[in-house]
Amino acid sequence: MVISCLCAPLGPRDLVVLRQHRVNLVARRDQLLADNLRLSDRETRLRSDDAYLQRLIRQELGYARRDEFIYRFRDPSSH
Repeated sequence: MVISCLCAPLGPRDLVVLRQHRVNLVARRDQLLADNLRLSDRETRLRSDDAYLQRLIRQELGYARRDEFIYRFRDPSSH
């Protein structure tokens, strides 16, 4: 009877496994909520903050205004 209780499909061993799985799911949920908040903030800034949008365009696409100079330096390790 004791062996049956400990090794049964709904025994303590499975309870421990389910608790660990729950901990993993809660951690994953918290990570996804944080990612969602970060992405939502970025979307808001992209829609409403022109300076932020211009900075991203310059950084990621290499654009410049007509009155700006772009200085590009070689990487010393590339020689």
